Amino acid sequence: TSVEGITEYRLGNGLRVLLFPDPSKPTITVNITYLVGSRHENYGETGMAHLLQHLVFKPSRKFSGKDGAKTPVEVLNSVGARFNGTTWYDRTNYYETLAASDENLKWALSLEADRLVNTIITKEILAPEMTVVRNEFEMGENSPQSVLFDRVMSAAFTWHNYGATTIGAR
Repeated sequence: TSVEGITEYRLGNGLRVLLFPDPSKPTITVNITYLVGSRHENYGETGMAHLLQHLVFKPSRKFSGKDGAKTPVEVLNSVGARFNGTTWYDRTNYYETLAASDENLKWALSLEADRLVNTIITKEILAPEMTVVRNEFEMGENSPQSVLFDRVMSAAFTWHNYGATTIGAR
């Protein structure tokens, strides 16, 4: 399917790929969106999708920090990429923007594939990341807009995960 310069491809495994070439830009952006977020968490779990989003920036099989290999964050920084990830109720996404080249596109897709399947999660990796997430949580507690949004959502969605904050409970 192609509409207004955006072409959609659907792979055999169900993955949808949208290509939107813009030859006027000197960069490429790979944005992977997974249709899973905090609303998919089980009863009594909060913040797991958000925590996992953080952990996917940690070592993976290909990017482990061992034997000269760098972690995904170190490699993304070394190539001058702008990158981040976000989690919301219905989705989690990761993106990186780099200089436009076929090599960079192939590399970015390789990074995303590796960290999706091969992220290494150990107690030693998890513990410091819990502190980072807790700090984000506390920043939200100090934001009147965030507090209001959380309270409205919890009142509107009493028995649904939309009523729980994406970042989780303390």
